[in-house]
Amino acid sequence: MTRHRIIQLALICGALLLAIGLIFAPRLPKEKRIAETNPISFEINQAVDMVRNGENPMEGIMKLRAILEEDSTQVDVHWHLAQFSVTSRQISNAEVRFEKVIQYDTEVKYPTAYFWLAQTKVQLGKEAEAIPLLETYLNYEQDTVVIGGVERMLNQLKEENNFK
Repeated sequence: MTRHRIIQLALICGALLLAIGLIFAPRLPKEKRIAETNPISFEINQAVDMVRNGENPMEGIMKLRAILEEDSTQVDVHWHLAQFSVTSRQISNAEVRFEKVIQYDTEVKYPTAYFWLAQTKVQLGKEAEAIPLLETYLNYEQDTVVIGGVERMLNQLKEENNFK
């Protein structure tokens, strides 16, 4: 085979692979693909967007609560409600929501829930309860800068609460 023939075959194979890729590529927008594969995820994302963009935050919150009425183990809903509770400074509500995230997050999709729950505990004056949460969070965190900050926070809490 000549070099020219090899180049032609390579170009034809490349074009064929590109055509096959285009044939099988998804043609629907991301939102519609999510809705078709997981309608609950689509509902959650839609409700979260309503809250975040200020379009109608209470309606978004009510949609999230309605999802929990159907399935109280929806960890994504608990996560978003916890974040919204922190944003609106409803620390007691955030504490309950982050506890639910940790309870139902069997895949540890939200390891930062340990950190945020520890923060809510500190704000509520429950520093001793924050210590084991921060220790658990350190088992999941990989960023050395974050680890250093959390370790300093942890040491300060231990000093203030006479822990060893």
